[in-house]
Amino acid sequence: MLLLKNSLDSIDEPTVAACQQLDVEILVLARPVYGLLPTRGLRRFGGLPWIRLRSSQRRRASLHVKRCLDLGIIALSALPALPLILAITIVLSFTGPPFYRQQRVGTGGRPFYMIKFRTMRPGSEHDTGPVLAQPEDTRVTRVGRHLRRTRLDELPQLWNVIRGEMSLVGPRPERPEFIAEFRQLPHYDLRHLVRPGLTGLAQLTGGYAATVEEKLRCDLFYLNCRSLRLDLSLLALTVLDLFRGFPRG
Repeated sequence: MLLLKNSLDSIDEPTVAACQQLDVEILVLARPVYGLLPTRGLRRFGGLPWIRLRSSQRRRASLHVKRCLDLGIIALSALPALPLILAITIVLSFTGPPFYRQQRVGTGGRPFYMIKFRTMRPGSEHDTGPVLAQPEDTRVTRVGRHLRRTRLDELPQLWNVIRGEMSLVGPRPERPEFIAEFRQLPHYDLRHLVRPGLTGLAQLTGGYAATVEEKLRCDLFYLNCRSLRLDLSLLALTVLDLFRGFPRG
């Protein structure tokens, strides 16, 4: 058994891979940022909570099931989602294009175009260039602020999920303009081993206010501990926040 007290962004990946090949159980010290996770998955040693990492073989076996889960949930949610998408499209059309496409980095570092509802004024980055979203972004319209608070601006990304460019749950895809800077953080490219997600642990715990380092820590945790049970838990929390509003929107 190997106990790791450091956060996942400082763990030597070859060491983890070697331990998993030798069937050595790896337990990572749970951090406060992981508080959304079910406590039944925690183990305690020395009065501290630890989380067991899943083997890479089991993770690969779950990819096909995860894809089927994504498509099944989209099919079941199509009836309520389509009228909502149509209504938002009509409202946004009064002030400009309702959708916009933005290049993001996906699985394997490959770029793709993510679709979102427009929440900012048209041409908002014309003078500034690419800028990271902020909690109180002055470029966001009044309707866009409500869409962001409820995350309804992400609904068009269901099309990206259908196309296989994204999953319902996973690390949020970043813009290529920021990737070069973010890659200076240890193990940042590990986020690109899985499909990016419409929602994820980092968005539910930190939202727009979270730093890049905090998001990476959540993403690396998800990468090492992901499971269908965890995906369903995060999806349930996302649906709950759709109704009560994301507090960090």
